[in-house]
Amino acid sequence: MDDLRRKGFRITQARKRLLGLLEKGKTPLSVFDLQKSLGLAVNKTTMYRELEFLKKNGIVQEVEFGDKKKRYEISSSHHHHVVCVECKSVKDVELQKDLDAEEKKIAKQKGFKIINHSLEFFGLCPACR
Repeated sequence: MDDLRRKGFRITQARKRLLGLLEKGKTPLSVFDLQKSLGLAVNKTTMYRELEFLKKNGIVQEVEFGDKKKRYEISSSHHHHVVCVECKSVKDVELQKDLDAEEKKIAKQKGFKIINHSLEFFGLCPACR
C-alpha cells in the first residue's frame, strides 16, 4: 500500500480490504471468493476494476488453472502451483532449478519475445488420494 500512496493513488476502504485478503490468502482467490470475504458491499464491476488496477501496478497477479476461472494473488517471488483435481486445493511450489535458461532457449528457438510463463502441476492431494 505504501507504493500506491507514494505514487499518489488513494487507498480506499475497498482497496485496503482487498489487499488485506490477498495478503492473508494462502491460495489464489477468485472474484467470488474475494467479494464474499470482503465484508463490504462492492459490486462485481468495481472488484474487477480494482483488481485490474492492482495488476497494472504490479501488486497482484492473475492465475488460471485450466478451468477458465481467474484467480488473484499478491505478486511476490515467481512461483508455480500444485492443484488438486478433486478438492481444488492449491499450494505454492518453489522450483529448485530456475527456468530462466530454459525460457531463453525456447524464446530463441521459436523466435518469441516471452513476457511471462505459467507452470502448474495437477494431481491428487494427500487427503483426496
